[in-house]
Amino acid sequence: FLPEHLEIHWFSIINSCVTVVLMMGFLASILLRVLKNDFVKFSQDEEMLESQEESGWKYVHGDVFRFPRGRSLFAAIIGTGTQLFFLVLFVFMLALIGAFYPYNMGAVTASCLVMYALTAGIAGYVSSNTYRQMGGENWVRNVLLTCVLFCGPLGLMFSFLNTVAIAYRSTAALPFGTIVI
Repeated sequence: FLPEHLEIHWFSIINSCVTVVLMMGFLASILLRVLKNDFVKFSQDEEMLESQEESGWKYVHGDVFRFPRGRSLFAAIIGTGTQLFFLVLFVFMLALIGAFYPYNMGAVTASCLVMYALTAGIAGYVSSNTYRQMGGENWVRNVLLTCVLFCGPLGLMFSFLNTVAIAYRSTAALPFGTIVI
């Protein structure tokens, strides 16, 4: 009922889902086994607990709600990760509705660039909101850090590779004027 290039490999999808469910089950059983011993220990008489030293997860109970040292960097990473998540989600949705044709090689790259620009607002909002919730005051610096966190290293890598391509007189190299425009 679907065109041949849109056929879905159901066996691969089901195999991946079963693998994820099994891995979650293994992780849950390991966590339950570890936490069960702590629950048994702490459910005993309170007098015995007061005489014993704290052990296990009780050591970290004060650190759980403490904000990290680099609040701005942490919030920027959260914002950038959210942006990349929505970017991938939107590109997958475009592919699902059939917006990309197999013979148009640049369509996915172009849509990734456009979607990256459109999801920049999501990154700024999530980053500044997370930073504000952690008691941060300088939200403008945080939003600028969010903008540079992914684009900065990517731009430096592109510039280096483009310079090498220009040095070797490659046809794949982009002229500086084209990059600026």
